[in-house]
Amino acid sequence: MKINKNSLKGLIASSFCILALSACSDWTDTEAIDLEQASITGQNPKLYATYLQNLREYKKSAHKTVYAWFDNSQKVPFNRAHHLTDLPDSIDVVSLIHPDNLTDWELDEIEQVRSEKAMKVIYTIDFESMKEAYNSKLELTTEEEPVAEEFLDYLTDSLQYALSLAAKYHYDGICIGYAGKSRLHMRPAELKEYTENETAFINIIKDWHRRNPNKIITYEGKPQNLIDSSLLDDCMSILISGKDATSEDELTYLLLLADKEDIPHNRFGMTVMSTDLNDPNKKIGYFSNGTLAIAGLGSWASATHGGIEVEAVGIYNVSTDYYTLAQNYYYTRQLISSVNPSIK
Repeated sequence: MKINKNSLKGLIASSFCILALSACSDWTDTEAIDLEQASITGQNPKLYATYLQNLREYKKSAHKTVYAWFDNSQKVPFNRAHHLTDLPDSIDVVSLIHPDNLTDWELDEIEQVRSEKAMKVIYTIDFESMKEAYNSKLELTTEEEPVAEEFLDYLTDSLQYALSLAAKYHYDGICIGYAGKSRLHMRPAELKEYTENETAFINIIKDWHRRNPNKIITYEGKPQNLIDSSLLDDCMSILISGKDATSEDELTYLLLLADKEDIPHNRFGMTVMSTDLNDPNKKIGYFSNGTLAIAGLGSWASATHGGIEVEAVGIYNVSTDYYTLAQNYYYTRQLISSVNPSIK
């Protein structure tokens, strides 16, 4: 049965309004299809159950996909920012930054957001991080390309461990992190090693996905640098890394760089950084004009660029946005409302 997006949002909005009338004194402003769960579940469980059902139906409908990378390094939580269950309900996919050594309470919360709110829970496998770790062991520079014949065993072992986590913790899938670099000015010897290393990485990932077709895969990085772009054919989204971008214009530039003939542009998205609580100079998560990257992404992703519709947005290290004076996850909620506006 075809799901009508507007009808679903209307149902969710109706549930929200009824709940607001019964408990308005306990709430602050909320994002379009989110609510303060702790008080509502106790006050009107039946209506909240209806809201969750409508939310799950909404997740099946056509809308811009919202990704969030969540720092789950704190294993003894001491405030609500450490809990997956406090993320805005309408986030579609949450990626755990630390995917291994999960505690029982983390596993319980993963199951809760998955079953109640239809959130997909994934983690990133980053190729550049593996090469950097290998080079560090050999005291090589980050820029040096590993000798493929020597790097293959390390890469295989690293991927075997990383991919095993999907079954170990019942993740919904993985995000493939791959930035690569331009091959235009590579010397033949470097190009040979570079090509073999990428090919080995992609083939292992593709083989794993063939054996695990129920797991979702998505991509984040610089897709124009892929030698074999067939990796993207099965990806849920093709997220372009804008985590170092300093303006909305740079986001457009990065998007257009990725608009190559062999790359499907109907799944393009963009990721930006959230702020860093340990950054006194306010550089991380900010554009050069002082505005928040999350806020800039909201207005930027709502428009088309060079005829390309942005289909997904992502926030890296989203949990730092919890600490806002207006409301927890205020800017994340504003981003979601910008790219997926509700019916007024």
